[in-house]
Amino acid sequence: MGIIEKQATKNVIYSYLGAGLGFITIMWLSHLLSPAENGVVRLLISYAALFSQFANLGFTSVTIRFFPYFKNKDKGHHGFLFYAIFITIIGFFLCWMVFIFIKPHIIDSNQEKSKLFVDYLFYLMPLILFTVFFNLFDSYLRATYYSIIGSFTKDLLQRILILIVLFFYFFKLINFSVFMFGYISCICLPTLMLLFFIIRKNEWHIKPVKGFMSKELRSEILKLSIYSILAGSAGAIILNIDAIMVNQLLGEKQTGIYGIAFYFGAIILIPARSLYRIMSSIIAENFRTNKIEEIHKLYEQSCNGQLTIGILLYIGICANINNIMLLLPEEYAIGKNIILIIGAGYLVEMATGINQVIIANSKYYQFDMYIVFLLVGITILSNWLLIPIYGITGSAIATAFTVTFGNVLRYILLFNKYKMQPYNFNSIKLIVIGTIAFLPGYYLPFMNNVFVDITIRSTVVAGIFTLLILKTEAAPELNFKIRKNLKQFSIDL
Repeated sequence: MGIIEKQATKNVIYSYLGAGLGFITIMWLSHLLSPAENGVVRLLISYAALFSQFANLGFTSVTIRFFPYFKNKDKGHHGFLFYAIFITIIGFFLCWMVFIFIKPHIIDSNQEKSKLFVDYLFYLMPLILFTVFFNLFDSYLRATYYSIIGSFTKDLLQRILILIVLFFYFFKLINFSVFMFGYISCICLPTLMLLFFIIRKNEWHIKPVKGFMSKELRSEILKLSIYSILAGSAGAIILNIDAIMVNQLLGEKQTGIYGIAFYFGAIILIPARSLYRIMSSIIAENFRTNKIEEIHKLYEQSCNGQLTIGILLYIGICANINNIMLLLPEEYAIGKNIILIIGAGYLVEMATGINQVIIANSKYYQFDMYIVFLLVGITILSNWLLIPIYGITGSAIATAFTVTFGNVLRYILLFNKYKMQPYNFNSIKLIVIGTIAFLPGYYLPFMNNVFVDITIRSTVVAGIFTLLILKTEAAPELNFKIRKNLKQFSIDL
């Protein structure tokens, strides 16, 4: 667990520093840009994420799962990076051809409700190119146990650069067109930094090695690539279709409001994303060496740890929901329910730990494709039915339901195939503790200053929650870390 804890801890630190900067960024964006302008930013990122899943032709998953078979630095990892880059370039050009074909439809369908999006559509292909290569380089570095650099550049450095661009826009030193160029450049820069890091660490091995792959290994890689194209693309649809459908049905202004509110609900998922970065390679290696008991142990620990942190974050958001709305412009008031609903859905995601990581690296990975395909149908249908009735709140309900249903199915699959059951009495204790800690934080009288109120309310919630989990031993691993840090200040709990 040493390498997991060390890298996961650093990833979490970078992610939360980035989340803090992201909070400032989102607040600034909500005040500086109109909802329609924020909608353009969200749409470009959503479309880029969606297309990039098609463009990598499944090689991100191949890298995580099969790189251990190629790994040999002295032999240039048997040319793995060459094949990965070659396949990705082919995938990008295929994606480009698809975009050229559907571009007239995108323009026609957005000309009235989302004209601003049409004006900046030319940024989409460069954004896709840099996104797909960031994903490739990041997965390659994670497979070589350099997971931290991706988190640093994407979660921290990128947000600092975006704040600098916002600073220039705030003082009217640049107009919106230049702002968009700067914003897209900030999104693209981490890809170049990963490339530089790979070269600097002497991991840039692009000489092809013939004859290394056996027929069986080549067949397994091909099968996983096909699966990943289908499942990865379907997964990207699930994650991004909400913003796209909100735009199609309600326009870019509502998309902007939805995107800003969505960010606050998605904060809960930050620790999980940090853990997934390193756990994918660890799980793949454990499956290769048939260490099923170790995987089960990691599954239990991830569920307990993520449930603990997820509950704390969610009750903190719920207790401060009125403060959050005070910080946003009045036209974002409709986003209150979106924050709570999306947050609840992602709390379930946190509570189910690394279930998808385990399935994706197991011999039953095809089953996850079936689950994802089912979820695509559910999320499209539920958005189509609920958005006309409840507006952007309907899209939040659809997203939360899809996330919850998918994780229930994955829990059942792991239990059925591996008899893995990660929950115990501590799980119940954590839910009870969360409820107890939330109530006094929520019902505290307002302190007349929103920033003072957030500080006091959050301190009360976090203090009660931490004290109770220490006294009840509801989160053993986290308790150990907390006590270890407290001892440095001569505090013994």
